[in-house]
Amino acid sequence: MTSTSSRLLRPASLAALALTAALLTSCAESEGVDTEADRDPAVFQIGMVGDETGGDAVDGGMLDVSSYTEVRSMDPVDVIANGLSGGSELAAIYDVLLRYDPEADEYEGQLAEGIESNDDASEWTLTLRDGVTFSDGTPLDADAVVASIERYLADGGGQASLWSRKVADTKAGDKSTVTFEMTEPWLDFPYMLATAPGMIVAPSADKGGEFTPIGAGPFTFGHYRPGEELLLTANEKYFDGAPHLDQIRFRTVQTAQGTLEVVQSGDADLGVLREPNVIKSAVDADLSGSMNVVSMGVGLIVNSREDRDTADALVRQAIAHTLDPDTVMQRSYDGVGLPGTEMFPEESKWHGAGDGPQIDLDEAKELVEEAKSKGFDGTIGYLGIQKVSQNTGLAIEAMLGEIGIEVESEYVPGAAEVIERVFVERDFDLAGWSFGTPDAGVYPELFESFHSESTSNAGGYASDTMDGLIDELGAATSEEEQQAILTDIQTEWNESIPAIVFGAQPELVTWGDQVGGVEPHVDSMVLYGDAWVTE
Repeated sequence: MTSTSSRLLRPASLAALALTAALLTSCAESEGVDTEADRDPAVFQIGMVGDETGGDAVDGGMLDVSSYTEVRSMDPVDVIANGLSGGSELAAIYDVLLRYDPEADEYEGQLAEGIESNDDASEWTLTLRDGVTFSDGTPLDADAVVASIERYLADGGGQASLWSRKVADTKAGDKSTVTFEMTEPWLDFPYMLATAPGMIVAPSADKGGEFTPIGAGPFTFGHYRPGEELLLTANEKYFDGAPHLDQIRFRTVQTAQGTLEVVQSGDADLGVLREPNVIKSAVDADLSGSMNVVSMGVGLIVNSREDRDTADALVRQAIAHTLDPDTVMQRSYDGVGLPGTEMFPEESKWHGAGDGPQIDLDEAKELVEEAKSKGFDGTIGYLGIQKVSQNTGLAIEAMLGEIGIEVESEYVPGAAEVIERVFVERDFDLAGWSFGTPDAGVYPELFESFHSESTSNAGGYASDTMDGLIDELGAATSEEEQQAILTDIQTEWNESIPAIVFGAQPELVTWGDQVGGVEPHVDSMVLYGDAWVTE
């Protein structure tokens, strides 16, 4: 299965293309099996897995990390801040204002002491810690926070459009207080300060037209050698004390199985995995780690623009009633995974939103015939990558062939060509995609992927009803209200089919027995400020 992430921020940037390449080529194809996908609730759960490792904390040494993909920019404006695409690396340099605890499902202070809202979450007040400085010695105060956020917005960071829509004003009070005035209530605003906008860049970082990575995190930038390594060095002036580690080295292994093997052999201390069959192998081998499960992590982006056959909701509904997630998981991950057509799987706290479209070939055939009576010629395209996507393409061709849709598959050399077709030329019907949606970031992810005013809505999907529901979700003031709105969103999804969901996707940061002190964070990121490694 080929999939990339709708968390594409600034898709034209090299950093975003690098992430896309990794996600598009990461899925291990197999010939498939005849059993249903192996959905083991003991394996795929949000939280820590395995036993506590690392022994007592020790000082010194280097942590060797096998990253999911190579990070080609040290600027939070350019990088998609999640655990697959450089978020952990950048958090090591800049830290974050707030840390998210996935198991407790709550935010706590990190660079900041904490954050509080008024009664209806229409205004938030962030309190900074006293005495925090950037690695260049300048203070990380309220003015620096405001300046960094303004830079992020002016330079078009990935969450800039959502921020501008929801945040009316950001202003410094005294040196340790920043106030955020919302355009309307926003219950989950702290999420933004735990991700890229909350990675505060020093004022000295962006002078003279050249960016220098200067932050207040536990590590400082050492060097970056493309294709080889990113090296970070301990920041002895870190507000929470010098890190245990002297250095962190990030390198990339090209396959998930390769990443698992280097962690098991000790050639790497820590690795980032996204393929469920390989993750299951890691858990079965009693490796420890931090696991996240993102909703809508495997699927297809559907081009809903007027000049495409897939603009017809009848065609989209027929496809949704036909493509069986179990078959896809068999082809993609040796029958291991979290298949399902629903937006939010049973592993998600939002699972109560309801079921997705049902597999019903008779219904699908009737929809195809109705669409053909209105001019549909019975042919659609599938866009994939040579070798990587072909087994999945064959499965899609066979399944849709049963209902009278002929699929013309096209395989391009690599990820850059897919991005050109999807984001620039808009020339596709179906393409492998991931709308990876963490529980903590449901509203931002749904807005970015499916709101008609989002610049990241690559499928061109537009629905006044869906826009209204997403806006309501963003303004909800309780989880109960959010859950009710998500149920309505799932209902509208089943009617209008913005995309095709094949299932959720586990993501695992795993490490060997010699590692301790790694802290899980939001969006599969981890924090290294308290990490250590023994001999």
